[in-house]
Amino acid sequence: MMMNVSETCDTLNIPAIVGPTEVYSSIGHWNTAVYIILALHLLPVWCAGTITLYRLSSHLPPLLVPPTAWLVSIPPALMSLTATAIVIPSLGKYVEVLLEIVICLGLVKFIQLSIIICGGPENIVSFCKKRKIKLPIGSPPFVCFLPCRKPEVTRTKLNILVFAPILLLVVKICMLAIDLIFLSIGYHPSGDFIAYDNLHNILSFPVGLIAIYCYTMFNFIMNDCMEGNSKRFLGIILLVEFILFDCLRLFFIFLTGTGMLTCVAPFLSQHLVVHLLKNYIKAFLATGLGIPFIKLCSKKIETSMPPASVLCTSMSSLVSDESTKQRIVDVQE
Repeated sequence: MMMNVSETCDTLNIPAIVGPTEVYSSIGHWNTAVYIILALHLLPVWCAGTITLYRLSSHLPPLLVPPTAWLVSIPPALMSLTATAIVIPSLGKYVEVLLEIVICLGLVKFIQLSIIICGGPENIVSFCKKRKIKLPIGSPPFVCFLPCRKPEVTRTKLNILVFAPILLLVVKICMLAIDLIFLSIGYHPSGDFIAYDNLHNILSFPVGLIAIYCYTMFNFIMNDCMEGNSKRFLGIILLVEFILFDCLRLFFIFLTGTGMLTCVAPFLSQHLVVHLLKNYIKAFLATGLGIPFIKLCSKKIETSMPPASVLCTSMSSLVSDESTKQRIVDVQE
């Protein structure tokens, strides 16, 4: 039975570009239902994103508008890319890397936004010293470091945490560039995991692991520095989205490796079926996480809040100062 399925998949005559017509020929009106559901997910995200971008300048200080505008654009960009890959499954390989680039850009922009809100790197380091906040080296995925002694947060260490996601973004862009070069010269990769033409994908794994580790540590620090500010949850949503998208790749490697997933004649190879199903799931995830994400971006910063330059000062010392002043007034009376 397995041999018959394998022979059928090997004899498929698949065109260079597989679009809606080919998908309809393979799965029929199930594809029509998918397009209707896709439209119902795409429109709310785009409408919410457009309205939020239009109102952003009136809700936020000018310094916070550019990074927040980039963040608001993340969910519509993810939905547009997944929709493109669903309509044209043959673009799935390139869209998958583009999705990772968009999320990595979100990580970088969230870091920029957080630093601005906290008044700059020096303010963050100063705040950590006053509150005795240590570098959380036991953060996931390297929880094995939990028993180790936590070092102090310094400017150099903070710069490393900030640089790691930028490096990951550069690596992902290079991966896309290499894939596009292969496409332009007509080179077909061997398909083997351990191969020279897959070296860029192999190198991305350790870089991604270290970058997410650094970003998670940064998020733990920001959870204290931005205490009371709902925008700190933007970083958590981006992290969850990155992990879920990455786990999908491992899940489908398992499905294809065990033979639980196969081709759909006459135009959908196993490779195309994998990317099609991935993007179905990613579209739901992008909608489910995208609407709350945009909502958080649109929240106003209250005028009663202190300016950015003092947002990361020690609140305990401020309360202590106020109580001291009050006691002096009581004595004078």
